[in-house]
Amino acid sequence: AAMPAEPKVVIRFEKVHKSFGTKRILSDMDLEVRQGENFTVMGPSGTGKSVMLRHVIGLLRADQGRVTVDGQEVAKIGREELRKLRSRMGYVFQEAALLNWLSAGDNVALPLRETTDLADDEIVERVQEKLALVQMPDAYDKMPGELSGGMKKRVGLARGLITDPEIILFDEPTAGLDPEISSSINHLIREISEGLRVTALTVTHHMGTVKTVADRVGLLDGGRLHYISTPEEFLSSREPRLVRFLGDRLD
Repeated sequence: AAMPAEPKVVIRFEKVHKSFGTKRILSDMDLEVRQGENFTVMGPSGTGKSVMLRHVIGLLRADQGRVTVDGQEVAKIGREELRKLRSRMGYVFQEAALLNWLSAGDNVALPLRETTDLADDEIVERVQEKLALVQMPDAYDKMPGELSGGMKKRVGLARGLITDPEIILFDEPTAGLDPEISSSINHLIREISEGLRVTALTVTHHMGTVKTVADRVGLLDGGRLHYISTPEEFLSSREPRLVRFLGDRLD
């Protein structure tokens, strides 16, 4: 019988270094995210998890090493190729990052208005579809000021999904939410990424997110990833550094 094909690697970091001034954030970092998996990176705040995500969409460039997405080196491709690559990625920001002067629906529509020539009624229809997907079917005309933190997160999620991306980056999807809402957001992310068969890279410092959404997880510490494993192995590890890190996070 033929060997099952190795899953394709969609996001790859090879020996990536990144410093800001004298502060080294990423140091010789390697990462492989396979097609269709949710790879979750844990780490204390300020360890460079968001910096890592910004390299994937080309907002930051590595000082040394390579970051490739689908075989294209993000820092080397031209503006037009980068635009095409970005149109296949969704980014769900930590703070939901909604524009306060636009309705929830218009916030979700933004990526489509920026990257496509779709007619407006087609855009509205797609937005309604995504708002329904994140269980907020009646939110189109609501302003961000009228929404709770958890609702804003859902709208941010709908916006990250609106271009039907193949790759989604989740930056601290449950930061600042209470445990019950966090749990519902985590389950939503799991359902959506399985349902849409997307490749996802999630950064978090919440155990609940790891337990619910991760296929594989690693700890970002000292600028590189350690203990890459399944959530079960990761959470039951006896590695002293990992035990220390997880000790104050078993929520």
